[in-house]
Amino acid sequence: MENEIGFVIPPKFWNLADSFGPNTNFLETNLINLSVVLGLLVYF
Repeated sequence: MENEIGFVIPPKFWNLADSFGPNTNFLETNLINLSVVLGLLVYF
């Protein structure tokens, strides 16, 4: 079964699951929030 998973999803991409969860990078979070707010202001 593990070989089938390795065939579909290569092992080098397995560590991408670690990126899910709370974002502790405040600079990146602020940039995302800023872009959302500016996008909403332009939209409305």
